[in-house]
Amino acid sequence: MQFDSNRAWREATASANANREVLLAVAGVFFLLPGFASVMFLSDFQADMLANLGNPAAAKRIMAGMTGPVVGFALVSFILQSLGYLAMLALLTDRARPTVGEALGSAIRALPAVIGAALLFFAGYFLAVVVFAMLAAGLGSVGGLGALVAVLVLLFVAAMVYSMVKLSLILPVIVIDNVHNPVAALVRSWRLTKGNSLRLFVFYLLLSVVYLVVVMVIGMISMALVALFAGQGKVSLLIGGLVSGVIGAAASVLLTAILAAIHRQLAGPSPEAIGATFD
Repeated sequence: MQFDSNRAWREATASANANREVLLAVAGVFFLLPGFASVMFLSDFQADMLANLGNPAAAKRIMAGMTGPVVGFALVSFILQSLGYLAMLALLTDRARPTVGEALGSAIRALPAVIGAALLFFAGYFLAVVVFAMLAAGLGSVGGLGALVAVLVLLFVAAMVYSMVKLSLILPVIVIDNVHNPVAALVRSWRLTKGNSLRLFVFYLLLSVVYLVVVMVIGMISMALVALFAGQGKVSLLIGGLVSGVIGAAASVLLTAILAAIHRQLAGPSPEAIGATFD
């Protein structure tokens, strides 16, 4: 089936709007609050790093002291956000109309598959980076091959982008298709996107551009508000954290609806939906 970006956008926005109350509630817990907390948690660390830009030794000590907490916070954020996406997908696509509690239960059961798929992806990514780095280093040591190395870099980046597009439907596959085997989920996403990779890439690219423009506009407004409260302690920090969290929550709702709409197009109607037409 050929992917129709206009149809996906219309279906996604309609679905998100029809379920906005419950989706925003879930997004508020799993995206807004973690986003707000990350700003507050990392603010002192970022301030210390900026203050020691001219002192590499001090910056290195600060970085070493914060590595554990930052990694731990990143892992917790990943788990929370994964649960949020999984729960919202269940709320959007389950014909049984689950409650928020039931959707969260489904998300918790699906979480190991998401973690497994993520580990497999990053292991493959790390291996590819190591192999490419060794190849580039070998070619770079030979004189006159700088242009070839540059071409290889572009090809490597293109391959990484291609693989991310091909694997972009992992979450819908896990939730909607109920595929809880990480390898099977990766393979299913790869096959679903067959023949539509370029269209999906262009669609994702346009969405990214629009998102960046929106973030820049809201960011300028946020900076103006922050400037008004610049002399009032952490008020400006709270404003920045709140704005960042709201943007993240809203974007997560729309992204979830878009992924569900893309999956619905490429996978076709579920057996339950087909059966319902004859009931």
